[in-house]
Amino acid sequence: ANRNDVLIPPTTLAPGESITETLNEEGLFTLYCTIHGGMSGMITTTGSFELTEAEKERAAARDVVSPVARAGESLFWSRAQCHQCHQIGDRGDGVRGPNLQDIGFRADVQARRLGLPSATAYIVQSIMEPSAHVVDGYTDAMPTVYHPPIALQASDLEAVVAYLQSQGGEVDTWLIDFDQGMLKSEPPPNPYIEGSPERGAQVFQQMRCDSCHRVGDRQPISVGPELTEIGAYRSWDWLAESVIEPNAEIGINWKSATVHLQSGGSITGVLRKNSPEEVVLLVQPGKLEALPRSQVARVEELQLTKMPANYADLMTPGQLADLITYLQSLRAAAAGP
Repeated sequence: ANRNDVLIPPTTLAPGESITETLNEEGLFTLYCTIHGGMSGMITTTGSFELTEAEKERAAARDVVSPVARAGESLFWSRAQCHQCHQIGDRGDGVRGPNLQDIGFRADVQARRLGLPSATAYIVQSIMEPSAHVVDGYTDAMPTVYHPPIALQASDLEAVVAYLQSQGGEVDTWLIDFDQGMLKSEPPPNPYIEGSPERGAQVFQQMRCDSCHRVGDRQPISVGPELTEIGAYRSWDWLAESVIEPNAEIGINWKSATVHLQSGGSITGVLRKNSPEEVVLLVQPGKLEALPRSQVARVEELQLTKMPANYADLMTPGQLADLITYLQSLRAAAAGP
């Protein structure tokens, strides 16, 4: 693509395949991966990787960020809680969801594949109905952002969509259209409303949750996800399911796996990386083991988490209500009620 148009139709190549395409205009172009955010390269037909004056003018006009997109950027990295699961390029540390760099461009490609009218329609549907478009390698774990605890209003959602449009695409708020019926829908009633966060903090310790999860002390190599702000972006039903049925949805960084070695042995742990170069396992809290790919025969992902699945038997309904209420109370001061 150049700064304004897709020039070559998106193409998926299998290993060993290649294609030849002819560019019918002169200049500097970007080659995008339509799947992986931030993965791109440059092609030049002039022998230079410097923009021409005309291209600079077009790029400068395109890079002017509208006020609504700036508001969306502020929301994305704060109250909307998008950053808890997503990165944009190298910004942020969310890993549960895909990297959203160039999403304004890549959404157009996905919309064409799916028969949607526009990139904006794809982005809106991905936010309003996240189960409709689950990216390969990720789980269906995105919260309903127009319900509590995030509870974004229509104007908030428009700003976030505009910010995502600006990531490689054109900001056009006229294209943003939300299903008003969905926005006005009521969240399911919370049966744990009478729980006590103070008692729940005690249950958290009694059940040894703190042996795998951290609250207020970020530990990237802990066995379970860090929970410091979990109440700001996870609903009571998601929290309850995570406690009662922990295997229902396992985040990509928390899957257990057995690595079978070329030597004949095996190692089991939490799979933190599985790349062509190496496999990294968290074998115990605070200890990572990196294995060169040359030593690995195969990786067997297990459909189970390390978290016990019998907490519903170990806790009374009152203890469960206290624990869920405590988890709901975990949020940064700026996140609000």
